[in-house]
This record gives sequence, structure tokens and C-alpha cells, in this order.
Amino acid sequence: MADEKTAMQGFATPANLLTFSRLIFMPVVIYGLVTNQPWVTVGAMFLAWLTDLLDGRIARLMKQGGSRFGKALDSTVDFALIYCLFIAFYASGRLEHHQFAVLYLAMVMILTLQFFLEGSGREGELATSRLGKPTGALQYLYLLFLVVLEIPTVGELAWIDTVHDIYFAILAVTIVLNAIEIVFMPARMGRESVPAEDTPET
Repeated sequence: MADEKTAMQGFATPANLLTFSRLIFMPVVIYGLVTNQPWVTVGAMFLAWLTDLLDGRIARLMKQGGSRFGKALDSTVDFALIYCLFIAFYASGRLEHHQFAVLYLAMVMILTLQFFLEGSGREGELATSRLGKPTGALQYLYLLFLVVLEIPTVGELAWIDTVHDIYFAILAVTIVLNAIEIVFMPARMGRESVPAEDTPET
């Protein structure tokens, strides 16, 4: 019993609770989208973004950073937040079919990468590709951009559609390149897992 209590205290750190709180703000963002209340959407997303900025800093300040559970929780919550909100934007008519298809490809490739890692004998690691982090950052910024577009004065700007198209084109190229990299990752993982003495000499 004492061990369970200690384990729970280890997981329920202020940083982890702050990370988990993003799952509370997510349905509020969706509610704002569905009911066409832009300031509810913007306000809830701002709070979610704020927790994302603070959780890592608090973990480091309290010398609780770097735990496998904390990293896994942060990645899982961000994954749920980003793609659930992309689905909500699509379902509410804010995203075109082709835009959602590209974003859905990114989600599928992230899950595919986890399957590759699971079968490579490196379970428990957080899988990522070389383009994974920049692709994820661009998607997160795109989500924030979509939220900002909910503000009427911003969405009505004459040049905002051009900025939107250019940004999405850059994001789409990055997602496709990342997908290509992931497709070829099993072969690279196989080469990396072969011991040096077993590799043929040239």
C-alpha cells in the first residue's frame, strides 16, 4: 500500500498534472468551435498552450524533469490534443478535405512509427524521425493559427488567406517528406540493430 502511494505521488507531480490539464481544456475548445463562440475557443486554447509552456519548466525547476512517464504523458496528451482538434476543425467546416487528408496522414505516420519501434526490440522508447520534431512543431503552430483565425477581425483580413495557403503548403511538404522517411525507417532500424561484428566487411 505504501509503495502504491509513493508511486502515485511520483506520477501526480505538479508538472504532470499541468500536462494532464490540457485534456480538460480540449473539449472547451471544441465547444467554442461547435457553438461559434470564438473567444471561448481562443481562451481555452491559450490556457492549453500556456500549460504546454509551463509543464517542462516546472518539472526542471522541481528537479522532476526527464522521467520516462513525464515524457510519455506529454507526448500522448499533445497527440490527443492536436489531432482531436484538427478533427473538430474539419467536422465544423474550418478545414478543406485535402487539408484534413494531409493532417490525417501525419497522424497515421506517427502511429506507424510507433509500430516500427515496437517491432525493433526498442520498446519503451519514444519513437521519432529526423523530421518528426519540426513536423510536429509546424502542426502545433498551424493549430494555433487556426484558433487565431476564429477571431473575427483576424479572419477577415484581406491577406490572411494567402498566408494560410503558403503556410499549409510548407506544412504539407514537410508532412509528406516525413512520411517518406518513416516508410524507409524499418530498413534503417534493422541496420542499426545489427552488431558491429556481424556487419560484413567491405
